[in-house]
Amino acid sequence: MLDTTKFDSSERCNLCGTCLSSCPILNLEQDRAIAEKQRLNSGQLSMVLEKCTTCLSCDLYCPNGFDPYELILLRWNERYQKKGLPALARMVMPGDPASIWSQLYPLMPPDEQELINNWRARSGKSGKDILLTGCFSAFSPYLTMTPLLAGLTPYGDERNWCSGGHIYQLGLLDVVDRVGLRLQDVFNELKPRKLVTLMAAEYAMLGKILPQRFNTSFDFEVVPLEHYLLDMLRSGKLKLSCKVNKRVAIHDNCFSKAAGDAVWSPVRELVQACGVKISEMQHNKEDALCCGFGAAAGRFDLFDLMAQGKKRLAEAEATGADCLVVYCAACYFIFSVVRELVGSKLEIYHILELLDMAEGRLPLHRTRRRAFNIIAIMSTNITRMLLQSEARQRFRIDLATIHGAPGPVDLDFKSDRLCAFYNGFFNNSAMQNPFSLSILTALVRLALAGRRRFNHG
Repeated sequence: MLDTTKFDSSERCNLCGTCLSSCPILNLEQDRAIAEKQRLNSGQLSMVLEKCTTCLSCDLYCPNGFDPYELILLRWNERYQKKGLPALARMVMPGDPASIWSQLYPLMPPDEQELINNWRARSGKSGKDILLTGCFSAFSPYLTMTPLLAGLTPYGDERNWCSGGHIYQLGLLDVVDRVGLRLQDVFNELKPRKLVTLMAAEYAMLGKILPQRFNTSFDFEVVPLEHYLLDMLRSGKLKLSCKVNKRVAIHDNCFSKAAGDAVWSPVRELVQACGVKISEMQHNKEDALCCGFGAAAGRFDLFDLMAQGKKRLAEAEATGADCLVVYCAACYFIFSVVRELVGSKLEIYHILELLDMAEGRLPLHRTRRRAFNIIAIMSTNITRMLLQSEARQRFRIDLATIHGAPGPVDLDFKSDRLCAFYNGFFNNSAMQNPFSLSILTALVRLALAGRRRFNHG
Protein backbone atom coordinates (compact mmCIF):
# COMPACT_ATOMS: atom_id res chain seq x y z
CA MET A 1 0.00 0.00 0.00
CA LEU A 2 1.34 3.40 -1.00
CA ASP A 3 2.26 5.75 1.86
CA THR A 4 0.36 8.91 0.89
CA THR A 5 1.68 10.92 3.83
CA LYS A 6 4.57 11.97 1.57
CA PHE A 7 2.04 13.94 -0.47
CA ASP A 8 0.08 15.49 2.40
CA SER A 9 1.56 18.76 3.62
CA SER A 10 -1.75 20.08 4.96
CA GLU A 11 -0.78 19.95 8.65
CA ARG A 12 2.51 21.78 8.06
CA CYS A 13 1.00 24.50 5.83
CA ASN A 14 0.85 27.91 7.53
CA LEU A 15 -1.73 29.23 5.03
CA CYS A 16 0.34 32.08 3.67
CA GLY A 17 -1.46 31.64 0.31
CA THR A 18 1.68 32.32 -1.73
CA CYS A 19 1.36 29.15 -3.82
CA LEU A 20 -2.07 30.10 -5.20
CA SER A 21 -1.66 33.87 -5.30
CA SER A 22 1.52 33.42 -7.38
CA CYS A 23 -0.03 30.79 -9.66
CA PRO A 24 0.14 32.10 -13.27
CA ILE A 25 -3.19 30.41 -14.07
CA LEU A 26 -5.29 31.24 -11.01
CA ASN A 27 -3.89 34.69 -10.11
CA LEU A 28 -5.96 34.74 -6.91
CA GLU A 29 -6.14 37.64 -4.52
CA GLN A 30 -4.40 36.84 -1.22
CA ASP A 31 -7.59 36.31 0.79
CA ARG A 32 -9.10 34.04 -1.86
CA ALA A 33 -5.81 32.15 -2.19
CA ILE A 34 -5.73 31.46 1.55
CA ALA A 35 -9.38 30.34 1.53
CA GLU A 36 -8.86 27.95 -1.38
CA LYS A 37 -5.68 26.54 0.15
CA GLN A 38 -7.55 25.93 3.39
CA ARG A 39 -10.19 24.01 1.43
CA LEU A 40 -7.46 21.93 -0.20
CA ASN A 41 -5.85 21.23 3.16
CA SER A 42 -9.11 20.02 4.68
CA GLY A 43 -10.09 17.87 1.70
CA GLN A 44 -13.05 20.03 0.67
CA LEU A 45 -14.00 20.80 -2.92
CA SER A 46 -11.92 23.63 -4.33
CA MET A 47 -11.85 25.41 -7.67
CA VAL A 48 -8.11 24.61 -7.71
CA LEU A 49 -8.94 20.95 -8.41
CA GLU A 50 -10.75 21.97 -11.60
CA LYS A 51 -8.45 24.72 -12.84
CA CYS A 52 -4.96 23.46 -11.95
CA THR A 53 -2.96 22.74 -15.11
CA THR A 54 -0.31 20.65 -13.28
CA CYS A 55 2.52 23.01 -14.23
CA LEU A 56 4.41 22.34 -10.93
CA SER A 57 5.14 26.04 -10.38
CA CYS A 58 3.43 26.18 -6.99
CA ASP A 59 6.11 23.90 -5.53
CA LEU A 60 8.70 26.52 -6.52
CA TYR A 61 6.61 29.39 -5.14
CA CYS A 62 6.00 27.90 -1.68
CA PRO A 63 8.41 29.76 0.66
CA ASN A 64 8.41 26.83 3.10
CA GLY A 65 9.08 23.95 0.70
CA PHE A 66 5.79 22.23 1.54
CA ASP A 67 5.10 21.04 -2.06
CA PRO A 68 1.47 22.15 -2.55
CA TYR A 69 1.39 20.50 -5.99
CA GLU A 70 1.68 17.08 -4.38
CA LEU A 71 -1.31 17.88 -2.16
CA ILE A 72 -3.35 18.60 -5.30
CA LEU A 73 -2.25 15.23 -6.70
CA LEU A 74 -3.33 13.55 -3.47
CA ARG A 75 -6.79 15.11 -3.72
CA TRP A 76 -7.06 13.94 -7.34
CA ASN A 77 -5.97 10.48 -6.22
CA GLU A 78 -8.78 10.49 -3.65
CA ARG A 79 -11.19 11.49 -6.40
CA TYR A 80 -9.94 8.62 -8.57
CA GLN A 81 -10.36 6.10 -5.74
CA LYS A 82 -14.00 7.20 -5.33
CA LYS A 83 -15.08 7.72 -8.93
CA GLY A 84 -12.54 6.18 -11.28
CA LEU A 85 -11.63 7.94 -14.52
CA PRO A 86 -13.89 9.34 -17.24
CA ALA A 87 -13.91 7.48 -20.55
CA LEU A 88 -11.92 10.21 -22.32
CA ALA A 89 -8.88 9.33 -20.19
CA ARG A 90 -8.57 6.03 -22.09
CA MET A 91 -6.82 7.98 -24.83
CA VAL A 92 -3.70 8.27 -22.67
CA MET A 93 -3.85 4.84 -21.03
CA PRO A 94 -1.21 2.61 -22.69
CA GLY A 95 -2.56 -0.74 -23.82
CA ASP A 96 -6.17 0.40 -23.97
CA PRO A 97 -7.73 -0.16 -27.43
CA ALA A 98 -8.99 3.44 -27.33
CA SER A 99 -5.53 4.84 -26.56
CA ILE A 100 -3.66 7.05 -29.01
CA TRP A 101 -0.85 4.47 -29.18
CA SER A 102 -3.15 1.60 -30.15
CA GLN A 103 -4.82 3.62 -32.90
CA LEU A 104 -1.81 5.61 -34.10
CA TYR A 105 0.67 2.82 -34.78
CA PRO A 106 -1.35 1.44 -37.74
CA LEU A 107 -1.44 4.94 -39.29
CA MET A 108 2.34 5.39 -39.23
CA PRO A 109 4.56 4.86 -42.28
CA PRO A 110 6.63 1.62 -42.31
CA ASP A 111 9.88 3.30 -41.24
CA GLU A 112 8.29 4.50 -38.00
CA GLN A 113 6.52 1.20 -37.37
CA GLU A 114 9.89 -0.52 -37.64
CA LEU A 115 11.34 1.92 -35.12
CA ILE A 116 8.55 1.23 -32.62
CA ASN A 117 9.14 -2.52 -32.88
CA ASN A 118 12.89 -2.08 -32.45
CA TRP A 119 12.45 0.20 -29.44
CA ARG A 120 10.39 -2.39 -27.60
CA ALA A 121 12.99 -5.15 -27.86
CA ARG A 122 15.23 -5.58 -24.80
CA SER A 123 17.39 -8.37 -26.19
CA GLY A 124 20.98 -7.35 -26.96
CA LYS A 125 20.72 -4.00 -25.14
CA SER A 126 22.09 -4.99 -21.74
CA GLY A 127 24.98 -2.94 -20.38
CA LYS A 128 24.82 -0.22 -23.02
CA ASP A 129 24.18 3.51 -22.98
CA ILE A 130 20.40 3.52 -23.37
CA LEU A 131 18.22 6.23 -24.88
CA LEU A 132 14.93 5.97 -23.00
CA THR A 133 12.61 7.18 -25.71
CA GLY A 134 9.51 7.73 -23.58
CA CYS A 135 5.95 6.79 -24.42
CA PHE A 136 4.94 10.14 -25.94
CA SER A 137 7.99 10.08 -28.19
CA ALA A 138 6.27 7.08 -29.78
CA PHE A 139 3.80 9.56 -31.31
CA SER A 140 6.69 11.06 -33.29
CA PRO A 141 9.39 8.37 -33.51
CA TYR A 142 10.82 10.08 -36.61
CA LEU A 143 12.42 12.60 -34.24
CA THR A 144 15.06 9.98 -33.41
CA MET A 145 16.01 9.47 -37.06
CA THR A 146 19.06 11.66 -36.59
CA PRO A 147 22.82 11.06 -36.28
CA LEU A 148 22.69 13.14 -33.09
CA LEU A 149 21.59 10.01 -31.22
CA ALA A 150 23.83 7.51 -33.01
CA GLY A 151 25.88 6.83 -29.86
CA LEU A 152 22.87 5.55 -27.92
CA THR A 153 20.83 2.34 -27.99
CA PRO A 154 17.12 3.19 -28.00
CA TYR A 155 14.66 1.45 -25.73
CA GLY A 156 11.06 2.44 -25.25
CA ASP A 157 7.71 0.82 -24.60
CA GLU A 158 4.51 2.73 -23.85
CA ARG A 159 3.60 -0.08 -21.46
CA ASN A 160 6.18 1.46 -19.10
CA TRP A 161 3.71 4.35 -18.78
CA CYS A 162 6.25 7.14 -19.40
CA SER A 163 8.01 6.07 -16.17
CA GLY A 164 4.78 7.16 -14.50
CA GLY A 165 5.11 10.80 -15.62
CA HIS A 166 1.75 11.61 -17.17
CA ILE A 167 -0.26 9.53 -14.70
CA TYR A 168 1.58 11.27 -11.86
CA GLN A 169 0.22 14.51 -13.29
CA LEU A 170 -3.26 12.98 -13.16
CA GLY A 171 -2.86 12.01 -9.50
CA LEU A 172 -2.99 8.25 -10.10
CA LEU A 173 -0.53 7.57 -7.32
CA ASP A 174 -1.18 3.85 -6.82
CA VAL A 175 -0.64 3.30 -10.53
CA VAL A 176 2.63 5.25 -10.46
CA ASP A 177 3.78 3.10 -7.54
CA ARG A 178 3.13 -0.06 -9.56
CA VAL A 179 4.87 1.42 -12.62
CA GLY A 180 7.95 2.07 -10.48
CA LEU A 181 8.09 -1.63 -9.57
CA ARG A 182 7.75 -2.57 -13.25
CA LEU A 183 10.63 -0.26 -14.14
CA GLN A 184 12.86 -1.94 -11.56
CA ASP A 185 12.27 -5.26 -13.35
CA VAL A 186 12.91 -3.68 -16.76
CA PHE A 187 16.16 -2.05 -15.75
CA ASN A 188 17.35 -5.07 -13.79
CA GLU A 189 17.23 -6.83 -17.15
CA LEU A 190 18.69 -4.00 -19.23
CA LYS A 191 21.41 -3.04 -16.73
CA PRO A 192 22.10 0.25 -18.52
CA ARG A 193 25.56 1.74 -18.18
CA LYS A 194 23.90 5.13 -18.52
CA LEU A 195 20.32 6.12 -19.24
CA VAL A 196 19.65 9.21 -21.36
CA THR A 197 16.03 10.35 -21.18
CA LEU A 198 14.46 11.84 -24.29
CA MET A 199 11.75 13.43 -22.14
CA ALA A 200 12.21 15.70 -19.11
CA ALA A 201 9.28 13.94 -17.44
CA GLU A 202 11.13 10.64 -17.33
CA TYR A 203 14.29 12.33 -16.05
CA ALA A 204 12.26 13.85 -13.22
CA MET A 205 10.46 10.60 -12.44
CA LEU A 206 13.55 8.35 -12.46
CA GLY A 207 15.95 10.83 -10.88
CA LYS A 208 13.76 12.47 -8.27
CA ILE A 209 10.07 11.62 -7.91
CA LEU A 210 10.12 7.81 -7.87
CA PRO A 211 13.09 7.57 -5.46
CA GLN A 212 11.87 10.30 -3.11
CA ARG A 213 8.12 9.68 -3.02
CA PHE A 214 7.70 6.02 -3.99
CA ASN A 215 10.87 4.40 -2.58
CA THR A 216 11.81 3.11 -6.03
CA SER A 217 15.55 3.45 -6.57
CA PHE A 218 17.81 2.81 -9.54
CA ASP A 219 21.56 2.14 -9.54
CA PHE A 220 22.56 3.74 -12.83
CA GLU A 221 23.23 7.27 -14.01
CA VAL A 222 20.21 9.10 -15.38
CA VAL A 223 21.07 11.93 -17.78
CA PRO A 224 18.62 14.33 -19.47
CA LEU A 225 18.92 14.59 -23.24
CA GLU A 226 19.86 18.25 -22.91
CA HIS A 227 23.01 17.39 -20.91
CA TYR A 228 23.98 14.68 -23.38
CA LEU A 229 23.65 17.06 -26.34
CA LEU A 230 25.45 19.87 -24.55
CA ASP A 231 28.40 17.58 -23.83
CA MET A 232 28.50 16.78 -27.55
CA LEU A 233 28.50 20.48 -28.38
CA ARG A 234 31.22 21.41 -25.92
CA SER A 235 33.43 18.50 -26.95
CA GLY A 236 33.20 19.47 -30.61
CA LYS A 237 31.19 16.41 -31.67
CA LEU A 238 28.37 18.70 -32.76
CA LYS A 239 29.34 20.85 -35.75
CA LEU A 240 26.66 23.53 -35.87
CA SER A 241 28.05 25.24 -38.94
CA CYS A 242 24.75 26.17 -40.62
CA LYS A 243 23.22 29.21 -38.98
CA VAL A 244 19.45 28.89 -38.56
CA ASN A 245 18.21 32.38 -39.24
CA LYS A 246 15.04 32.31 -37.17
CA ARG A 247 13.60 34.09 -34.17
CA VAL A 248 12.44 31.42 -31.73
CA ALA A 249 10.49 31.18 -28.51
CA ILE A 250 11.29 28.34 -26.10
CA HIS A 251 8.61 26.41 -24.24
CA ASP A 252 9.79 25.10 -20.88
CA ASN A 253 7.76 22.01 -20.04
CA CYS A 254 6.22 21.36 -16.65
CA PHE A 255 8.57 18.58 -15.55
CA SER A 256 11.62 20.70 -16.34
CA LYS A 257 10.79 22.57 -13.13
CA ALA A 258 11.85 19.51 -11.13
CA ALA A 259 15.42 20.15 -12.36
CA GLY A 260 15.24 23.92 -12.80
CA ASP A 261 18.22 25.74 -14.23
CA ALA A 262 20.07 22.45 -14.64
CA VAL A 263 17.83 21.94 -17.68
CA TRP A 264 16.79 25.49 -18.63
CA SER A 265 20.36 26.77 -19.13
CA PRO A 266 21.59 23.85 -21.31
CA VAL A 267 18.47 24.19 -23.49
CA ARG A 268 19.17 27.85 -24.11
CA GLU A 269 22.87 27.27 -24.75
CA LEU A 270 22.03 24.62 -27.34
CA VAL A 271 19.37 26.74 -29.02
CA GLN A 272 21.62 29.82 -29.05
CA ALA A 273 24.40 27.78 -30.67
CA CYS A 274 22.10 27.11 -33.65
CA GLY A 275 22.40 30.75 -34.70
CA VAL A 276 18.90 31.83 -33.75
CA LYS A 277 17.58 34.80 -31.81
CA ILE A 278 15.71 33.77 -28.68
CA SER A 279 12.61 35.75 -27.73
CA GLU A 280 11.54 34.66 -24.27
CA MET A 281 7.84 34.34 -23.58
CA GLN A 282 6.22 36.25 -20.73
CA HIS A 283 5.96 33.02 -18.76
CA ASN A 284 9.19 31.02 -18.91
CA LYS A 285 11.29 28.75 -16.75
CA GLU A 286 9.71 28.59 -13.24
CA ASP A 287 6.69 30.58 -14.43
CA ALA A 288 6.16 28.66 -17.68
CA LEU A 289 2.61 27.70 -18.57
CA CYS A 290 1.46 24.19 -19.43
CA CYS A 291 1.25 23.19 -23.11
CA GLY A 292 -2.35 22.07 -22.58
CA PHE A 293 -1.97 18.41 -21.59
CA GLY A 294 -2.11 19.10 -17.87
CA ALA A 295 -4.98 21.55 -18.32
CA ALA A 296 -7.24 18.56 -18.98
CA ALA A 297 -6.33 16.89 -15.67
CA GLY A 298 -8.89 18.77 -13.59
CA ARG A 299 -12.01 18.01 -15.63
CA PHE A 300 -10.73 15.70 -18.39
CA ASP A 301 -12.09 18.17 -20.90
CA LEU A 302 -10.62 18.50 -24.39
CA PHE A 303 -11.81 22.10 -24.51
CA ASP A 304 -9.60 22.90 -21.52
CA LEU A 305 -6.65 21.29 -23.29
CA MET A 306 -7.22 23.22 -26.52
CA ALA A 307 -7.87 26.53 -24.75
CA GLN A 308 -4.63 26.27 -22.79
CA GLY A 309 -2.66 25.20 -25.86
CA LYS A 310 -4.10 28.13 -27.81
CA LYS A 311 -3.19 30.50 -24.98
CA ARG A 312 0.39 29.28 -24.92
CA LEU A 313 0.78 29.50 -28.70
CA ALA A 314 -0.59 33.06 -28.60
CA GLU A 315 1.99 33.95 -25.97
CA ALA A 316 4.74 32.60 -28.22
CA GLU A 317 3.35 34.49 -31.22
CA ALA A 318 3.34 37.71 -29.18
CA THR A 319 7.14 37.55 -28.97
CA GLY A 320 7.40 37.90 -32.75
CA ALA A 321 8.96 34.44 -33.01
CA ASP A 322 8.95 32.48 -36.26
CA CYS A 323 8.75 29.17 -34.44
CA LEU A 324 8.34 27.56 -31.05
CA VAL A 325 11.09 25.21 -29.85
CA VAL A 326 10.16 22.45 -27.40
CA TYR A 327 12.18 19.71 -25.71
CA CYS A 328 9.30 17.48 -24.63
CA ALA A 329 7.65 15.03 -27.03
CA ALA A 330 4.28 15.40 -25.28
CA CYS A 331 4.36 19.19 -25.69
CA TYR A 332 5.45 18.66 -29.29
CA PHE A 333 2.37 16.61 -30.15
CA ILE A 334 -0.04 18.80 -28.15
CA PHE A 335 1.16 22.01 -29.81
CA SER A 336 1.13 20.37 -33.24
CA VAL A 337 -2.51 19.33 -32.82
CA VAL A 338 -3.67 22.63 -31.32
CA ARG A 339 -1.78 24.57 -34.01
CA GLU A 340 -3.82 22.89 -36.75
CA LEU A 341 -7.12 23.23 -34.89
CA VAL A 342 -6.82 26.93 -34.07
CA GLY A 343 -4.96 27.99 -37.22
CA SER A 344 -1.72 29.21 -35.65
CA LYS A 345 1.02 30.05 -38.16
CA LEU A 346 3.77 29.34 -35.65
CA GLU A 347 5.93 26.37 -36.68
CA ILE A 348 6.71 23.83 -33.95
CA TYR A 349 10.19 22.30 -33.74
CA HIS A 350 11.69 19.83 -31.33
CA ILE A 351 15.18 20.82 -30.20
CA LEU A 352 16.55 17.79 -32.08
CA GLU A 353 15.11 19.18 -35.32
CA LEU A 354 16.68 22.58 -34.68
CA LEU A 355 20.09 20.98 -34.10
CA ASP A 356 19.68 18.91 -37.26
CA MET A 357 19.09 22.11 -39.25
CA ALA A 358 22.14 23.72 -37.64
CA GLU A 359 24.22 20.74 -38.79
CA GLY A 360 22.91 21.15 -42.34
CA ARG A 361 20.27 18.40 -42.36
CA LEU A 362 16.61 18.78 -43.25
CA PRO A 363 14.54 17.13 -40.48
CA LEU A 364 11.64 14.89 -41.46
CA HIS A 365 9.25 17.16 -39.53
CA ARG A 366 6.02 15.20 -40.05
CA THR A 367 4.09 17.40 -37.64
CA ARG A 368 1.11 18.29 -39.83
CA ARG A 369 0.37 14.74 -40.98
CA ARG A 370 0.84 13.41 -37.44
CA ALA A 371 -1.39 16.12 -35.99
CA PHE A 372 -4.23 15.09 -38.26
CA ASN A 373 -3.60 11.42 -37.47
CA ILE A 374 -4.24 12.28 -33.82
CA ILE A 375 -7.22 14.51 -34.66
CA ALA A 376 -8.66 11.47 -36.46
CA ILE A 377 -8.15 9.37 -33.32
CA MET A 378 -9.81 12.02 -31.16
CA SER A 379 -12.75 12.10 -33.58
CA THR A 380 -13.01 8.31 -33.47
CA ASN A 381 -13.19 8.19 -29.69
CA ILE A 382 -15.66 11.06 -29.44
CA THR A 383 -17.91 9.40 -32.04
CA ARG A 384 -17.90 6.14 -30.12
CA MET A 385 -18.64 7.93 -26.86
CA LEU A 386 -21.63 9.61 -28.49
CA LEU A 387 -23.00 6.43 -30.05
CA GLN A 388 -22.07 3.67 -27.60
CA SER A 389 -23.02 3.76 -23.94
CA GLU A 390 -20.22 1.36 -22.97
CA ALA A 391 -17.69 3.76 -24.50
CA ARG A 392 -18.87 6.42 -22.02
CA GLN A 393 -18.37 4.33 -18.89
CA ARG A 394 -15.95 5.44 -16.19
CA PHE A 395 -13.18 2.98 -15.43
CA ARG A 396 -10.30 2.07 -13.14
CA ILE A 397 -6.88 0.80 -14.12
CA ASP A 398 -6.34 -2.86 -13.29
CA LEU A 399 -3.06 -2.86 -11.36
CA ALA A 400 -2.67 -6.57 -12.03
CA THR A 401 -1.93 -5.73 -15.67
CA ILE A 402 1.14 -3.74 -14.57
CA HIS A 403 3.17 -6.60 -13.16
CA GLY A 404 6.77 -7.36 -14.04
CA ALA A 405 8.53 -6.25 -17.21
CA PRO A 406 6.29 -6.02 -20.30
CA GLY A 407 6.24 -9.25 -22.25
CA PRO A 408 7.00 -9.53 -25.95
CA VAL A 409 3.97 -8.44 -27.93
CA ASP A 410 3.71 -8.27 -31.69
CA LEU A 411 2.14 -4.96 -32.55
CA ASP A 412 -1.03 -5.06 -34.59
CA PHE A 413 -0.64 -2.56 -37.43
CA LYS A 414 -4.16 -3.20 -38.72
CA SER A 415 -6.13 0.04 -38.52
CA ASP A 416 -9.49 0.38 -36.81
CA ARG A 417 -12.11 0.95 -39.54
CA LEU A 418 -13.67 4.05 -38.01
CA CYS A 419 -10.27 5.55 -37.28
CA ALA A 420 -9.12 4.76 -40.82
CA PHE A 421 -12.21 6.55 -42.14
CA TYR A 422 -11.51 9.70 -40.12
CA ASN A 423 -7.82 9.57 -40.99
CA GLY A 424 -8.67 9.39 -44.68
CA PHE A 425 -11.13 12.25 -44.29
CA PHE A 426 -8.75 14.63 -42.52
CA ASN A 427 -5.74 13.83 -44.69
CA ASN A 428 -7.29 13.95 -48.17
CA SER A 429 -6.96 16.83 -50.60
CA ALA A 430 -10.55 17.98 -50.03
CA MET A 431 -9.69 18.70 -46.40
CA GLN A 432 -6.04 19.69 -46.76
CA ASN A 433 -6.61 22.97 -48.56
CA PRO A 434 -6.76 26.54 -47.22
CA PHE A 435 -10.54 26.88 -47.54
CA SER A 436 -11.45 23.66 -45.71
CA LEU A 437 -8.84 24.23 -43.03
CA SER A 438 -10.11 27.76 -42.44
CA ILE A 439 -13.61 26.37 -41.87
CA LEU A 440 -12.23 23.81 -39.39
CA THR A 441 -10.32 26.53 -37.57
CA ALA A 442 -13.35 28.83 -37.46
CA LEU A 443 -15.52 26.07 -35.99
CA VAL A 444 -12.94 25.20 -33.33
CA ARG A 445 -12.45 28.84 -32.38
CA LEU A 446 -16.22 29.32 -32.20
CA ALA A 447 -16.57 26.28 -29.96
CA LEU A 448 -13.77 27.51 -27.67
CA ALA A 449 -15.38 30.95 -27.45
CA GLY A 450 -18.73 29.37 -26.63
CA ARG A 451 -17.22 27.23 -23.91
CA ARG A 452 -15.42 30.25 -22.44
CA ARG A 453 -18.67 32.23 -22.28
CA PHE A 454 -20.44 29.25 -20.74
CA ASN A 455 -17.75 28.88 -18.06
CA HIS A 456 -17.91 32.56 -17.19
CA GLY A 457 -21.67 32.77 -17.42
